[in-house]
Amino acid sequence: MKKFLLIGMVLGGLLLVLSGCIFDKAKGLILYGSKDQVTNTIASNKKDIDSSTIFAAKQDGEDDNLTIFLKETDAKSMQKQQAFTKVVNSDKTEVLKELPATKGKMILLAKDNATEISIGAKKQALTYGGNITLGDARTYAKNIVIVPDNLWESVDAKPESVATVMTKKDAADYLTNFQDVDKAQLADLKS
Repeated sequence: MKKFLLIGMVLGGLLLVLSGCIFDKAKGLILYGSKDQVTNTIASNKKDIDSSTIFAAKQDGEDDNLTIFLKETDAKSMQKQQAFTKVVNSDKTEVLKELPATKGKMILLAKDNATEISIGAKKQALTYGGNITLGDARTYAKNIVIVPDNLWESVDAKPESVATVMTKKDAADYLTNFQDVDKAQLADLKS
């Protein structure tokens, strides 16, 4: 009996040790908030961060109708870090290999197809780029709009910041430390 108990304990311990190698760990976070919120939160967690990049963004709407606007050059930088994912089905995403090209027009990344979006009281034409989101799930904004750099000033929306953060260990261990922003989300980022 003692022999079986000992073998069971050894196997259980081995399984726990190996589970750290088998299960994927998020390698980063995406933070949303005002420039001050994001900057201060990153500064206060500096000891746990390998690297971070803050991007200027804009937002319009709220709650279930929130739209985040990103400059095309910033979106491309975020894509290099694998911040964007393609939604395959309701509970599965995969790394987005390439962002849709803007070709001088705004691109909508959202669950639902649309050819225009309201910014304040104005309608703006855009092209649908697919069911693409930031991180592993659509947790903050319903819509993401990639804006060609030359159209950025024409987007009349509230200034916002989006940051990509690479943590020193599993990002899930640090998620609760990033509560002073509008939203902190796990993401399998690459540096």
